[in-house]
Amino acid sequence: MSSVASNTFFDKVYRNELKYYINFHDYEYLTSVFKQLMHTDVNANENNEYFIRSLYFDSIINCDFYDKVIGVQDRKKIRLRIYDYNQQTVKLEIKNKYSQYMLKETSTITRENCIKLIYGDTTILQDKNDEVLTKAYYYMIKDYYKPAVIVDYEREAYTYDIQNIRITFDKNIRSSITDFDIFNPHINMVSVFDEPTIVLEVKYNRILPSWIKETLAKVSSNSSSISKYCKGRLLF
Repeated sequence: MSSVASNTFFDKVYRNELKYYINFHDYEYLTSVFKQLMHTDVNANENNEYFIRSLYFDSIINCDFYDKVIGVQDRKKIRLRIYDYNQQTVKLEIKNKYSQYMLKETSTITRENCIKLIYGDTTILQDKNDEVLTKAYYYMIKDYYKPAVIVDYEREAYTYDIQNIRITFDKNIRSSITDFDIFNPHINMVSVFDEPTIVLEVKYNRILPSWIKETLAKVSSNSSSISKYCKGRLLF
C-alpha cells in the first residue's frame, strides 16, 4: 500500500523508532551535542528532566510480553501513563509496532476511572465516541487483561522540527510488580539494570538527518529491541 511508504494510514502517522543502551560517558557526549543543535523539552524541570510512570497491562497468558520477547513483528502494549502523582487525568495509550514502524494511540481518562480500571472495571472504557478507549476495551475483554508491572524513570528529551525528530534519554529505570497504585509515590521500586545504564530512543517520521546518524555512530551504543516493559518484568 502506498501509504506505508509515507508512514501514514488514514491520517495516522507511523514513526520509526530506534533504541540503544548507552553508558554515562556516551550520554554526556551526546547531550553536549544535542543541547547545541536541538530544542529541549518544554515540560522539563531545571535539570532538563521530567518524571514518567507507566502501568502496563497484559493478558492472563502474557501475550504482549511473549510477543515482544520472541520478536513478533506486529504487536502492541497497553498502558496508563502519568507525569505527576497528583494529576487528575491519566493517559491511556496503545503502543503498536508494525515491523520498524511505531504508532501510538492515546486517549485520556479521569483519575477516578484510572483507579477503577486498575481494579478491573473495564466498563469505564465503554465510550463509542472514543476509538482508542473502544479498542482498549476490546483487547482487555477478549484476552482478560490485568495490571502487569509499573515502570518509572526520569526522561531527558530533545526535539528537532525537521521530520518531527525526538531523542530521549531515560535514566534510573525501575519497576515493581507488587503494587499497582499508580498514584502512590512510596512504591518499592527495583532498578532494572545491575550497572548504570541509560536507554536512548530516537523517533522520527521518515528520514534521520546525516548529522544525527554521524553523532550516534561516535558512541559505543548497543542497539536493542528489549523494551522497558520487558526489562521490568524480567526482574521477577
